[in-house]
Amino acid sequence: MGSTLSTLSTALTKDAESASYNGHPTEKDVVDVREFMLNFLPIEIIDLILDFAEYWPCLRVDSNSEIEAVASSTITLEATWLYLISPPIPPREISGTDSRHRRIRKVTFEMESHDQGWTSFPENRGTYKGSWSWFEAIIFRASVSPCWLDLNSDPFNLGATFNAQDIKELFPEPNPNGWLIQSNIVASNESLSHSVTWTEFEDEEAHVDSTSLKGREGLGHELIRSLEPGDKIMLMAKSKFPGWANHVYEGSIEIYYSV
Repeated sequence: MGSTLSTLSTALTKDAESASYNGHPTEKDVVDVREFMLNFLPIEIIDLILDFAEYWPCLRVDSNSEIEAVASSTITLEATWLYLISPPIPPREISGTDSRHRRIRKVTFEMESHDQGWTSFPENRGTYKGSWSWFEAIIFRASVSPCWLDLNSDPFNLGATFNAQDIKELFPEPNPNGWLIQSNIVASNESLSHSVTWTEFEDEEAHVDSTSLKGREGLGHELIRSLEPGDKIMLMAKSKFPGWANHVYEGSIEIYYSV
C-alpha cells in the first residue's frame, strides 16, 4: 500500500509541476487518477476518496479591477455593478461514457473590498449590522434573458442604465434569482478579504432570510441546485441608500465539479 501511495504522489507531483497546472486538476487528471487507482480499489471506494479530497476540476475567473459602486450616483439610490461573470456551466454528459456525469459540487467567491468608511450610526461601526454595502450572486441564463444583453465586458455598471426592478426582469430565471454573498463591515476605510463557499447542502448554522433586500440570505445551496448547463454566475457589487458605497479591489469565482 505504501508503494501505491508513493507512486500516486509522484504522479500528482509531476502534474503539479507542469507549466499548465493552475492548482486544480483537469478532467483528464481526474480520469487518469481514477484509472490508476482501479488497479488497487473498487470504483465505489475510489469515488469516495476523490470526493473526500475534493479532487475536482475547477472553473475560475478573477479580476483586480478597482470600482466604486456608489448608491448616491444612481437615480434609485441603489448601485449595481457586475464585477465578474463566470464561464458557462459545462454539459452534464461526458463524451464517451454513459455511466458518469458532471455534477456541480461547490462555488467559492472571494472579494476584497470596504464600504464608504463612515456611518451615521456609530454603534454599528466595525460590525456587519446595518450594512448596505454588499455582494450578491445572480444566475445569468442566456436562453431567457434579452438577446441584446452583452455582459462579456466586466466590470459593468448595470445601475447606470437600469433600476433595481429592471435588473430583476433582465434575469427572470431561475425564480427566485439573487442570493446575498457577503456584506462589508460598517464604516471601514481598510479593505478586507472575504471568502464564501456554497455547496448543494443547506448550511444549518446560517442565518436565513428569504425576503432580504440584499438577496436571499443563508440560502446559497439554492444557487448550486439551480445551475443548469450553459448558465453563468454573476458576482454583483452593490450598495443602497444615500451615503453608502462599495469599493472593490479584487474578486474571484471558482466553480468546482466532479466527473
